[in-house]
Amino acid sequence: MERRLLINISALTLTMLLSALLMYNLLLGEAEVGGFGLLGVFLASLFSHLTVVARDLFVPVFLSLTGVYHPVALGFSAGVGGAVGETVTYYWGLNIRRAVWKEAADQPEDRVSRWVRRYGLLAAFLAAASPLPDTPIILLAGSAKLSFLRLLAVEVFGKTIWYSAGAFLGGAIFAQMAASLGTFVSSLLVFAASLTLCVAVYSRRVRSVVFSALQRAAKLLGFRSLPED
Repeated sequence: MERRLLINISALTLTMLLSALLMYNLLLGEAEVGGFGLLGVFLASLFSHLTVVARDLFVPVFLSLTGVYHPVALGFSAGVGGAVGETVTYYWGLNIRRAVWKEAADQPEDRVSRWVRRYGLLAAFLAAASPLPDTPIILLAGSAKLSFLRLLAVEVFGKTIWYSAGAFLGGAIFAQMAASLGTFVSSLLVFAASLTLCVAVYSRRVRSVVFSALQRAAKLLGFRSLPED
């Protein structure tokens, strides 16, 4: 657990440093953002998702770059970074998962577990394309021996959709905010909103509401439940 805490702190620190560097270049114009901007978004997203609990802290710099790059390019960079960051926990969480399963052996199966067992990779995709935390689903997918490469592909696809949509919609909102409040103040407000979202998605009540909505969406799309073991 100490190793995991050290990784979280390191990833969070790297995310904040990368975001600050990109914002400095963008605001002061002393260096071209250039190709480093997309690479920076990829790395910031990667490190954010490695922290598990602070995965959206790179969003302010992500939105500030919507005026520089096409939303799909930003979405893909953030999506690949986020997917890699999340699926790395597939391996890091092996020992943690054993401890969790041992501790939870006498407890009823929770909703996330049932959801993954029923929908498999579809559950991973819907979580990747939503604000839901992916880590519990990825750990459960590993325990169910789902293909790692397929899981990674699903995560990339889902997160690219999520962040591309965020770049389209959030970029327009951020541009309006920046025009009236300035880029720096707008970035601080987005940072506060991102931090609030990071906390909110780990609320049992919020997760329950989002899971219910996604499950209804899965049924409307005609996906059947996977057979129980």
